[in-house]
Amino acid sequence: MERTSNTSIVFFNQKAYNALIEKVSNVAKRGDPEATEDINLIKHATDSFHGYVQTIDMTETRVKIARYRCETEEFQEIAKEADRARRIAHEAAISNCAILNRVCKFYGIPENVYLGNTDARYQVADFYLEVTIALFQAARC
Repeated sequence: MERTSNTSIVFFNQKAYNALIEKVSNVAKRGDPEATEDINLIKHATDSFHGYVQTIDMTETRVKIARYRCETEEFQEIAKEADRARRIAHEAAISNCAILNRVCKFYGIPENVYLGNTDARYQVADFYLEVTIALFQAARC
């Protein structure tokens, strides 16, 4: 399968992400219960970034190892399960991209957090990798 995204294109709008967190947090601090729930949505989406990247990494590693250690039938089963896990993780990733962008719109953030097309699977994957790297780098500072 040919990769359709370009890694030089940025899909993560960190400025919008930071603005979203600040805006929703401020509204939640004023006691709005819906904003508190929106904070939980953002947290869930953010937590899923690492999980998505980890799922892809683990399934790829498992398939590579199985190719050399398993008989054909067992390898095919492992590859099938890996594809299933990746598909589930990817569907969740798409949903979380859409959720973040909807929450941005709801709170009047003029730009989306996810700048890509949710139908473009490699753009979603690149977005998740970009977010993971950005959050990791921010934590190191």
